[in-house]
Amino acid sequence: MSRGPKPTLHIVAKPDAPPAVPRWVPVICKDVYQRAADELAAQGRLSAGNLDLLESYIAAVAQARRAERAVQRQGSFFLKKGQRPQAHPGIAIAQEARKQARMLASRLGLIQESRDAGRVASGEFVAADDDDFGGDDI
Repeated sequence: MSRGPKPTLHIVAKPDAPPAVPRWVPVICKDVYQRAADELAAQGRLSAGNLDLLESYIAAVAQARRAERAVQRQGSFFLKKGQRPQAHPGIAIAQEARKQARMLASRLGLIQESRDAGRVASGEFVAADDDDFGGDDI
């Protein structure tokens, strides 16, 4: 028998692989779903709660893309006889859907600024401006 400390095994769990793209994801958003799921899996944040947020994020992106395509096909304005030109309603729909998608992407941590803000709030991250280089402080 040998004496001394026994070697210990450290088991590192492999992060969950992102799920395959579900059938409910519209074709126009399959690429967005795959990128977002891959990013969440890499961060170790792919949980049931985040999957619900991811679903809402994908729905918002799909709505924005559909509205933008409708505007591209039909034009930015509607012209009715005897009336002023009216903006296509798809413009407002796309803007609102993009705003919703940005908010959800931020909550999911898919936007770099929101990840940095979360790290600053938790004390993990120190900005370069906070470093003291021994300058002349008065």
